[in-house]
Amino acid sequence: MSFNLKTRNRQSELMDDPLINDSDHRQALQGLRRVNRLSRTESAVWRQIRRLPLSRTTEQTLTILDIASGGGDLAIRLAQTAQRKRVSIAIDGCDISQTAVEYATEQTSAAGLANVRFHLCNALEQPLPKVHYDVVMCSLFLHHLSTKDSVTLLRKMKSAATQLVLIDDLRRTPLGYWMAWVGCRLLTRCRVVHTDGPMSVEGAFTIDEARDIAEQAGLTGVSIDRHWPQRFVLTWSPTRGDTHARC
Repeated sequence: MSFNLKTRNRQSELMDDPLINDSDHRQALQGLRRVNRLSRTESAVWRQIRRLPLSRTTEQTLTILDIASGGGDLAIRLAQTAQRKRVSIAIDGCDISQTAVEYATEQTSAAGLANVRFHLCNALEQPLPKVHYDVVMCSLFLHHLSTKDSVTLLRKMKSAATQLVLIDDLRRTPLGYWMAWVGCRLLTRCRVVHTDGPMSVEGAFTIDEARDIAEQAGLTGVSIDRHWPQRFVLTWSPTRGDTHARC
């Protein structure tokens, strides 16, 4: 096990391998679905989205893009939350993996949601599904990227978002490492998740590093909040001039 978390140790995770077989990939997506449910990521994300003027959605649907949407569990739970809150939203998810897009589409169909769609897209290199969205977000994607690609991604998100850019990701901390190592083994039998979970924490950014990347991308005055379990949510709005960094 690695204990040197002073600097990033970004490694090639098993799920990043384009040659990963379909069965292992699907099992990993199922395992991550359990991890994300326990982490209550959708609650942390929804707290940020609900600060927008949601009353406008009585006449206009709030549009959301979820980049690197994986198995689609976050998009699905956000859509279900919005449904309970009587908020009209439409969510596009995009991912580089055909397996992930197919799996997410199956889960959406099983949930009976017509307002969530998934697209095959390399968000770093290809055009996004639409030019503009109210909210552009990604969860558990930033730690996969180099600093250079992270800046590129945030610039692209900034250009596409009319109301809110949102990043949810892991924090590189000793506690986060141990929670990932233990939690992934308790929640799933998938060897891919067992390997990738702690490795993801090693490759994650600290809050200060995430703020620096945002500033390099032109997102000045971001807001950063900690949330369970050893994660952070970074937000930036082009319409909220009084935003100040928090941690």
